[in-house]
Amino acid sequence: MAHFHEDSSRVKRRKIHDDFSVVPKPVVSITSPNQLRNILAFQESTSPEVRQGVRHFKDFLSSIGEAENENEKAKKLRLLKAYCDSQHVSAGEDSITTCFPDLIETWKFAESSNQESLLSLVPSVLAQFLKTASSQLELSDFGLALCKFLLDKEQLKLFNRGFTASKSKEHLISPCVRLLTEIVGFDGGSVARLVFAKRDITFKRLDIFLSSRSTPTEEEEAEDRRKPTLRRIAQRYVLANLKFQSAGAKEELIGQGKLIRAFLEDIRKDSRDIIIDIIRALDRHIISDSSLTRSAKSRFLNRWNLERLVTLYGFEKDSDEAVTGEESVSNGIHNFLVSVCTSTEKGVLLPETGWYPTGSNPDVLPTENDGAIPLGLDSPIHFDKYKESVPVRNGNLSTLTQFLRPDSDTRQMELLLKIFKAAPELVYDFFSKRMMFTSDPKPTPSWLGESAFLFSTIQLPVPVNCGWRDGTPLVPPPVSVVIESILPKPLTQKVLTRCINQNTDVVTLFAIRIITLSLRKLQAVLKIFRADREPRSDVWNQASSNLIGEFCRRCPTMKDVIQLFRQTPKDNLQQQDAVLELLAAFYQVIPTIALEEKFDVSLTLVEVLNRLNEPELSEEDREPLLSQLANLLTVAQESPTMRWWQKPGSLEFSAFTSVLKVLAGASDRTPLEDIRTLLQEVLVQNSVLSSSASFDALLESFNASKTSDLAAQLSFFDNCVTRLVKKPVLYLDLTESLTDETDKPLSLIIATINEQWPFVVKGGNTEQESIVAEWIARVLGFLKLVGENESGLAKVQNEALDAAENKKARSALKRSFKLTSELLSQKRVQVKTASEDTLPDTAKSNEAPRAELSQEFGALPVEGDSHPQLNRWERDELENAIENGHIGDLILCLCSEHEEIRRQASMALSRFMIKLMDSKFEESQAIYVLAGEVLETAKELGFQTPLPYIAGELAAQMVLVLKDPIHKLYGKVNKYLHKGPRWEITKIPSYWIDKILLHEPEYDYSHHEEVRWLLQVFINGLRSTKDMDLYRRANVFERVLSLYNSPGLSDSLRKKILHLLFRAVEVGGSTTLVTRSAALSWIQSQVSNPDVHGGVLQKLARDMFESCDREWIDRWSGSALPATVVRITT
Repeated sequence: MAHFHEDSSRVKRRKIHDDFSVVPKPVVSITSPNQLRNILAFQESTSPEVRQGVRHFKDFLSSIGEAENENEKAKKLRLLKAYCDSQHVSAGEDSITTCFPDLIETWKFAESSNQESLLSLVPSVLAQFLKTASSQLELSDFGLALCKFLLDKEQLKLFNRGFTASKSKEHLISPCVRLLTEIVGFDGGSVARLVFAKRDITFKRLDIFLSSRSTPTEEEEAEDRRKPTLRRIAQRYVLANLKFQSAGAKEELIGQGKLIRAFLEDIRKDSRDIIIDIIRALDRHIISDSSLTRSAKSRFLNRWNLERLVTLYGFEKDSDEAVTGEESVSNGIHNFLVSVCTSTEKGVLLPETGWYPTGSNPDVLPTENDGAIPLGLDSPIHFDKYKESVPVRNGNLSTLTQFLRPDSDTRQMELLLKIFKAAPELVYDFFSKRMMFTSDPKPTPSWLGESAFLFSTIQLPVPVNCGWRDGTPLVPPPVSVVIESILPKPLTQKVLTRCINQNTDVVTLFAIRIITLSLRKLQAVLKIFRADREPRSDVWNQASSNLIGEFCRRCPTMKDVIQLFRQTPKDNLQQQDAVLELLAAFYQVIPTIALEEKFDVSLTLVEVLNRLNEPELSEEDREPLLSQLANLLTVAQESPTMRWWQKPGSLEFSAFTSVLKVLAGASDRTPLEDIRTLLQEVLVQNSVLSSSASFDALLESFNASKTSDLAAQLSFFDNCVTRLVKKPVLYLDLTESLTDETDKPLSLIIATINEQWPFVVKGGNTEQESIVAEWIARVLGFLKLVGENESGLAKVQNEALDAAENKKARSALKRSFKLTSELLSQKRVQVKTASEDTLPDTAKSNEAPRAELSQEFGALPVEGDSHPQLNRWERDELENAIENGHIGDLILCLCSEHEEIRRQASMALSRFMIKLMDSKFEESQAIYVLAGEVLETAKELGFQTPLPYIAGELAAQMVLVLKDPIHKLYGKVNKYLHKGPRWEITKIPSYWIDKILLHEPEYDYSHHEEVRWLLQVFINGLRSTKDMDLYRRANVFERVLSLYNSPGLSDSLRKKILHLLFRAVEVGGSTTLVTRSAALSWIQSQVSNPDVHGGVLQKLARDMFESCDREWIDRWSGSALPATVVRITT
């Protein structure tokens, strides 16, 4: 029996129809209006012929939309128009025109006789007619009349009959809702106002219809999601009203909490297409509708609705629907929420005060009584009292942040981080409520997700003025609030100490990196706190001390970090480098805490130097070792126990000279700039050299082409410098005896060289004497070029010649000052020449800002003597050569100053194209077209003329775009390549300005990425006066200066614009910037308002003015610009 019941429960019951739809419908061809009138004529009968007549009309309407033959379609439309002309009866000027009287009578009869099939069929046919008529101009008047007639009181009773039916009778409700949807949208919403005016009927029980949801089986669920259910039809009706109703109607509509709640309830279970339509409608017709008030938008985007929308992040995880070319739901809702949560105009985000809690006023200083002890921040009346909670303005966002799951979804993490950036007050609020990082430190997905989120939170920038929007605050923000943005509450000292002591590299490296990052952020905050402030700078200093104390209570101790470094295996170079970087950060940011523990930096430095001197050291290991060396030198600079001049037994030279050897022997010194700066400071601080320019001369004097020569030169230098630092007073007296009465200085190392040279001669090693003599000759010559005392240098040269016994040594010393000039003319070295030292006083005053800006933005690239780019691409696989940028470097050789290099580049590019056609690289065709167009452009110019750098740089960047089909600029680059076989170089800047700055991006939210790409091309493409002239003709600078003031532009993009201006100054374009682009006036307007780049703007103005044609500028401006520059820079 049980078995019988089990089987019978699986038998699907047949659905019983109460009409005759199972009977095959006869095919009726409608050929005349009379035929339509006959089949739709009202009959007070329930016979099947009545239903069949209405169905024939519906089929006729459907056939119009499905008709492929335009003649046949036009014929049917004429027939329909003729029928409609006979179906409206005007009762007078003030009366509503009656339309389709027979059809409406049939609907009324069905209502009175309870004929459900007709009650469903008639409104369905009317909806089909309005849908057909909406696209036909000749039917629009009749359609409008019909819409108004259907909204009349008598016809609304028929809608009321459908809306009051039981919710289970969807076949009666759905056609009425569909019909109202067509009415609302007909003729661009012409009668939408009437629909809303009759909302007691037209919106009746709409919330119930929206709540109607069937529960299909698992097999049917994916298919049923797209079926026209009552909820789906009601959703379309709501969307139509949001689109076509007036602002007042929409405000009332979205203010109906019960309706909107039902509209968004369980939205995650709806189909992809309707969800995406809802997101787009909310964005276009509510959030982006300027006619709606902000309060209306805020009422709609309340906490509950925001939480329902957030659930859509998980749609793809739960849905079985395949994404077929349309936008994914998670992407759509992410872009929508980012927009509404980070813009004050969208109704969610409220203006807040950053790290200053709501209600506080940092513009008011605590009062002081003459007889009272100044307690500063410890005063009970001070507002630094937020230990448990902080009041926030953005309550809705506060609730939303707790609903997000940043550890399991990268998009939710990105949304939360952007909320934090837009409203910094929520960082403290979030971590005061959310428990995180409570599990054991293991590389599980949850732990990795939480760690990535915490790391990204610390990476957020420090708010300008700590978030206070009314200028510079007088009182610091509460330390308890600030510390959450530097080292959040989940990262306690206990947790971080456990992490660094784990045996899992991922966990340990995370802890090291996040502590280092937090120290760098602490450094940035302390810079703000310690800035010159009057009055009451003592309050800021007290806040700095409290902040450091709070940080140290959360951060692992220095002892634990040093112990970690000692326990790290020597072959784990990555972790060693990371720990040393952390130690360097400790010494730089909180040196008093760092110096509490002993760390013998000398021994570690010796170990790293020994490994760097290993002959079999690979390039892969060399890079982290050099990074370790730079971090160790940072520690050494702060450490009082560093023994720079002591020679360890395992090293050939002292610690200082051993490091100098690494720098002097490097083929590319750019990555070692930090090491160079530190060595320079050590020599200047110990009075070995007189200035930083002298260090450049010393560094260039070493000949690194032969290892043996370099060793002999460094050995002599090491001997001299160690003697000098031991007896500086002795050598100061010797130096004074060598100099004349001029103001030019002479480095003490020269006196030491002069004293120790005779001992080299007495040694009898002629080879070593020649090597050292050549080095001395170069040192003397370069020091003269940088402006040191000429008479003193000449005396040392003469005394060295008198002492020399080797003919080769004497020959080198005789050519001391001539040799350096030859090296400079051959561009084998780069040292500031004497002519640069004789600049006028005004130019000298500008050397500091020029050097600072060069350090800020990087120096102007200069073409080298060798061109390995011509062949480098052939050493790699073709795909690797493209990926690594070797092809871009090859294209840039077409811009070389030398004709021979340009010809070789042309031949190499032709070989590359041949190889590319034979390869299986997926994007080979697009890159082949690019290479061909660049080559044709260069040939048209002729190899006697270099290709302008803007063309070469554009092509090089295009290669990187074309190799990546998902790049945001992939489509625009391909369109540009299809313009023609050659490029019009003069139109390149204006074309890309138009396509990127004046047109919408191809992808949503990619505008800033495209602008960054364009600015980088402009910066790299500006290297000569010819390039400057191209930019001038294309009005590049006017465009980017106006872009600078764009409200949505990020600070990093503004900095790139300033870099472009500085690049123009470097290539001699200052006069053009001042006269053609009004750059100085523009800078004056910028610095008059608070700007994070104010200091750079001032230096840029000074540099621009000092490097322009002063005589011409004075005539052009009537000598008014000097005063303008003074106002800008003071």
